[in-house]
This record gives sequence, C-alpha cells and structure tokens, in this order.
Amino acid sequence: MDARKDHIKILIADDEALARKRIVSFLTEMPNAFILLEASTGKETINGILSEQPDLVFLDIKMTDMTGFEVIEHLPKEKIPSLIFVTAYNHFALQAFEVQALDYLLKPFKKERFLEALERGLQRIELDQIKHFQENVKGLIRLLEKSKDNPWAEKESYLDKVVLKLNKKYFFLDVSDILYIKASGYYAEIFTTKNQKHLYRTSMGNFIKQLDPHSFSRVNRSAIINRNYLKEVISEGFGDFSLVMNDQETFGISKNYKEEFLQLMGIKS
Repeated sequence: MDARKDHIKILIADDEALARKRIVSFLTEMPNAFILLEASTGKETINGILSEQPDLVFLDIKMTDMTGFEVIEHLPKEKIPSLIFVTAYNHFALQAFEVQALDYLLKPFKKERFLEALERGLQRIELDQIKHFQENVKGLIRLLEKSKDNPWAEKESYLDKVVLKLNKKYFFLDVSDILYIKASGYYAEIFTTKNQKHLYRTSMGNFIKQLDPHSFSRVNRSAIINRNYLKEVISEGFGDFSLVMNDQETFGISKNYKEEFLQLMGIKS
C-alpha cells in the first residue's frame, strides 16, 4: 500500500466495542496515515457519514437500533460512501451485494481476509479520485472554451448569411437584416428590415440553432425574433407578456420560452 492512500477517512460502525477495536488495531498497524472514526449505533453512523463524509465504511449489518441496510436507506444516494459489510450472519451476503457493497466480512475473520477487503476498498477510492479529477479537468476545459478572454477558445459557428433562391438565382441575405421569422408549414418566413419577406425551407428548431443567441430568441413555437429590433415588452398581467417590434408587429411569449427570454432582457416576471 502506498502514500497515495494516506489521509483516507475510514468509519468503523459496529455496536460491539471489541469488534471496533479489532478493526482499529488492524488499521493502525498499517503504514498508511488513515483518519479513523467510530460509531456504535445506526444513528451515529448516519450522522458520521453525513458530517464527516468518510471515504470507506466498515458497516455492521445488525446494530442495536437499526440494520446496516436501514442506515443506507436513510442516506441520500450521492452521500453513500464505499461500503464493506461486517457481520456474524452469512445469510445477508446477497442483500449486501445488491446495495453494491465492495465486500462482505464474516465474523470472525482473519487479518489476511480483512486486508484483502481493505485493499479492495482502497482501490475503489483511488478509482473514484481519478474519475473525480478527470471530471474536474473536463469541466475546466469546458470553462476555458467558453471564456471570451481565452484566445484558444473554441468559437461557436453561426450563420452570418442565409442563402435564398429566387427563380434560377441564388442570393445572400445578411442575418443582421432579419427582423423576425415566422413558421409556415415546412418553411420559415423571413421578414427583413427592408420590408421584404422570404421563404426558407427549414424548421424553426433547426433555424434557431444556426442563429447567434446574442441576437436571436425563439419566443413561441411559431416565432423567432431579432432582439436588436425589439421596441417594447408589454406586461399584459397574469404573467403574460407581448413583444412589439420596430415595425409594430406583435408577438406573445409562450411559457416554455418566457423565463429565459425575460432573464436575457433583465426583466423580472
């Protein structure tokens, strides 16, 4: 066992003082600097797990006030540590592994058997620590990629022009000239600042993904607006709002999009 396994917090939960003392003696003989905690009842075990957050628990199955399984039932799933059950009864083995215990020590056990179970627990803790570290690194990378000040950040790619066809000709519409978009069957109707309307074959769901969210918002199933041309937001009462564009076109905000839109606009509902 190596130094990487130092400072691991271990809780010994057993209503028999001699049983706890035996496990403590095994652990203190190890070269590792374990942090050892003890509990003599189910209630103490629950409190110890929640407050101390041990890495590993040697858990007696039958304590005076509750069983080890009842202890687990009282814990939030994300708070359950690595478990090694300790008991004088072999008929609990199947149930122990059903709650994903790492091992099952049957009293009286020899030191060699205890060390085998301990090593299994330490290996699991080490794997969990590696996984946690990897998740933290991935989270940091995602954060850096989203940072505007990071020159290596991966830039989102959004449309700056929409390719439209008129008869046999193709032309390009600047996305910045779009006032708003309405759903029309299999098409999107694009309304522009130049008082023009164009048909574009796409769904609203697909279209909004291609538009820069710094400018465009979907406000209901049938409409996307360019917030740069939003003139007014009117509270209609009872949590309802209307949006008035620069050309006086009005849109309602549906429940699915209201909260996000109002947050973007700095409006409290």
